[in-house]
Amino acid sequence: MLSSLYRRLVSAFSLNEHIVLSVVAVFIGLLVGYGAIFFRFLIGLFQTLFMGDGHEGVVVIVQSLPWWQIVLMPMAGGLIVGLLVRFLLPHAKIGGVPEVMAAVALHNGKLNLGEGAVKMLASALSIACGASVGREGPVIHLGATLASVVGRKLHMSGRHMRTMVGCGAAAGIAASFNAPIAGVMFALEVILADYGLATFSPIVLSSVIATVVARMHLGDYPAFIVPHYTLVSAWEIPAYVGLGLLCGLIGILFMATLFKTEELMAKLAIPRHLKPVLGGLLLGCLALVAPQMMGVGYDTMNLALLEELGGWLLVMLLFAKIMATAIALGSGFVGGEFTPVLFLGAMLGGSFGTFIHSWMPDLAAGSGAYTLVGMGAMVAAVLGAPLASILILFELTSDYRIMLALMVSSIVATLLVNQVYRDSVYTRVLRRKNINPWSGREAGLLNQIAVDDVMQRDCERLIDTMTIRQVRAKISKSKEESYLVVDDDGLLKGIVSFQDIRGIVCEEGLEDLVLVRDITILPAEIVTDEDNLYHTFRRMGAGNLEQLPVVSTRHPDKAVGMITDHDIIRAYNKALVERETGNL
Repeated sequence: MLSSLYRRLVSAFSLNEHIVLSVVAVFIGLLVGYGAIFFRFLIGLFQTLFMGDGHEGVVVIVQSLPWWQIVLMPMAGGLIVGLLVRFLLPHAKIGGVPEVMAAVALHNGKLNLGEGAVKMLASALSIACGASVGREGPVIHLGATLASVVGRKLHMSGRHMRTMVGCGAAAGIAASFNAPIAGVMFALEVILADYGLATFSPIVLSSVIATVVARMHLGDYPAFIVPHYTLVSAWEIPAYVGLGLLCGLIGILFMATLFKTEELMAKLAIPRHLKPVLGGLLLGCLALVAPQMMGVGYDTMNLALLEELGGWLLVMLLFAKIMATAIALGSGFVGGEFTPVLFLGAMLGGSFGTFIHSWMPDLAAGSGAYTLVGMGAMVAAVLGAPLASILILFELTSDYRIMLALMVSSIVATLLVNQVYRDSVYTRVLRRKNINPWSGREAGLLNQIAVDDVMQRDCERLIDTMTIRQVRAKISKSKEESYLVVDDDGLLKGIVSFQDIRGIVCEEGLEDLVLVRDITILPAEIVTDEDNLYHTFRRMGAGNLEQLPVVSTRHPDKAVGMITDHDIIRAYNKALVERETGNL
């Protein structure tokens, strides 16, 4: 029904197809706007169950609770989240923004509605029980999932599906921050990496509509209370460069701590669904010292922007938030990195600004200005979104003057993080899963295919002790150009080409004197059956090779087959057809 309506609309507007896409984008904006409101409702509902109040600031509530409840809250939430993931998402390994990026890069934006609903529920529970995770990432994932469902129902092409997912992501950001321009830029910069007009127009519409929906029901209020800050003097520019350097260093520390914690939690010999319980215990104990790091932390960031927190308290909260977020995400709580990164930037900027203002009070703004710039610079560096971060803060302040400082700090911080990791936290997550969204969708296809799936297992094998006369008899009817050479145990000795063999055969009297191993060459590159085709193809290109021997991952010396450049090209063509026809 819906797909036939879509086709009729496309036919009617065949001269200007993006009009039809824009109509669908408006519907997605409405859907995601109400989805974001429902997600906030769920968080408030679960927070009431855990804390007894779903409206007052989390810090105020936590400070009024007995110590045992502060410790037990995240443990109970962790148990529920762990059981949800264990039984309803047993195979899910990626969530939030990285999953949306992977879906766009590899699967034409296809996301599962059932998985999206469970992850939304798990995210709401995680935030409500006090886990140090963000709500923007889950809203982006929710928006992208809803848009993906709409696109599939309308049987859209892969190109249009990716655009619709971008619409959903932009609408999620816009509804969360009351910042439609930033939502558009985040979708274009982080999710799609595509700034074409055909992509831009629907995403703008979807973002605007979601913002209108959020304003109708939540009020026309920015996400943060931001006074008007300005650049007091040109002498502050070096200070903002220093802030950018610090944001880069703290961003690197945060990413390293997060990934190391994930590795340590993965090695623990306890069931997966119980790891969030352990994480909840650690979070509860940390909350006894620093209750401000629980939940999303908007109220604490607002206090920092209003310059109502001391410098040393800000430093303490900075490192407490790094630990709390790493524990929460590493142990299995479900949520995003966006808000924790904003929190880190606020605490670092506020503490740095307190020092700078006390050092040169007549030449520097108060700590609130540095808090604001720190938030933007940290988002730019850690999330890989410098343009989106600048626009978010521009929409929050409606003042261009502080943007000069923000641009300087953001670029410095981003360059420093890229120098060390060459990744944002999102792309780092994907690379650890062997997914590279920025290498191109075609390379992404090859990244997902193993050598084992396409290699030639039944290729001719020659024993290294065979004479040339024996080889000639064996391959007289073969059409192959190259042959694997192995010993009696099947261990790889190298490869030999038909041209090598023919050269010896032409030498009279050598047929019985020369053995195969005498003319065998061991290639400089050897691949395993678990390597992916992308890296295999790159190795072939670097060595100007047309084929490579394949060995077993479990037994690195044992030959299991051969792979050629033609095998890789055939596999790529097949995968490309399957992706474009919706079978991948």
